[in-house]
Amino acid sequence: MTRLAGKVALVTHAGSGIGAAIARRLAAEGACVVISHTDDAEGAARLVADIIWRGGCAMAVQGDVAFWPDVRRLFEETAATFGRLDILVNDVRTIGPATEDTRRRDEINLFGAMLLSQEAIRLFGSDGGAIINLTSLARCDLAPDAAPETAIDTLTLGLARAFTSRNIRVHAIAPGALGPQEPAGIDVLDGSARSRQFVALPRRTPPDDVAKLVVDLARDRSATDARMLAAS
Repeated sequence: MTRLAGKVALVTHAGSGIGAAIARRLAAEGACVVISHTDDAEGAARLVADIIWRGGCAMAVQGDVAFWPDVRRLFEETAATFGRLDILVNDVRTIGPATEDTRRRDEINLFGAMLLSQEAIRLFGSDGGAIINLTSLARCDLAPDAAPETAIDTLTLGLARAFTSRNIRVHAIAPGALGPQEPAGIDVLDGSARSRQFVALPRRTPPDDVAKLVVDLARDRSATDARMLAAS
């Protein structure tokens, strides 16, 4: 069953890891996937070949998502090839302890997420679309140095509030935000708006489980369904 047949999805940092798992899952569900990578041409090419070999639809585009000309070219190539966009997955996670380098990367990732969201909203059609941000933390109070994650949460909530009337759903997923012994859950900041969902997953959540949740949110399922997926 191809639940995303006819849809087009763009996944950033998708050459390997969680991004690659998400791209594969989206393609398996019928979406055409644009794999954005910064400097992993070999990994992106292998992923595209694997998706096509399995009967899916994919292409890779190289570019720095924090560099405006590259972002513009990424969406131009998406529009030229597929004529539309329905799903944007922003991988803005930073792994490991905070350092000057990781803080700088956080800033770059945040700026890139803003540029990508802006262009995605322009390309979404009359049916709306979904923006899904993968971040390091969904609850900023769990870490002392969490300003970038707080900014992503704020961006997610702000976009959801601004564009809910256009059926643009905005979500944030935080793989690893909770300890392995704590129950997974979902924070709905405002229960009246189904697009304002922050999902926290256990620390050792497999990439495939994150990918399943991305597909579920991309299909516009309810918060209850998202909570069930996060806890499975």
